Amino acid sequence: MKSKLISISAISAGFVAIFLLIGAYVEVADIFTIIIASIFVTLPLYYKSFKACFLAFLAGGVIAFICSGLNIYSLVFPSYFGFFGIYPIVKFICVEKNLNKIARFLIGIIWCVVAFIGIYYYYITIEPSVLNGFPEWIHDYMIIAVAIIGAVFYLIYDKYLIVCRRVSDYYLKKIIK
Repeated sequence: MKSKLISISAISAGFVAIFLLIGAYVEVADIFTIIIASIFVTLPLYYKSFKACFLAFLAGGVIAFICSGLNIYSLVFPSYFGFFGIYPIVKFICVEKNLNKIARFLIGIIWCVVAFIGIYYYYITIEPSVLNGFPEWIHDYMIIAVAIIGAVFYLIYDKYLIVCRRVSDYYLKKIIK
């Protein structure tokens, strides 16, 4: 590996770890920090290195998980490792390999909806009192609502990744010579 690729991967992993730790400790900002951390995972793509992205994804996530005191009750780590950290890498691999746009879209939206439903069940098992006091019919339709929210979120998040990748490449081109 080149020294520039190693350094940008280390910077990427560091920023990922910082934002995941902020999300683990400040529960109000957990989803926001996961989304920001997912952008920093893609920094090594400036050098077209998917291996460096994957290593930054793992290193940043593991460092943050260890520094948070192995906090398995935080919503940050299952969300990051299940969807938000790995999806940008897979998305840009599919773009690089010229996978069909419809197939890319279907894979992405199904993955996002399944991840949202999984995060919902994870959160409900940790904090079952969240839905206490609601009528039973709300429990029945909550999965449908979570799936719809996941699908709408995916449409916004996918465009967000593309814009952030272009912006980060633009500024990295100015910084790295």
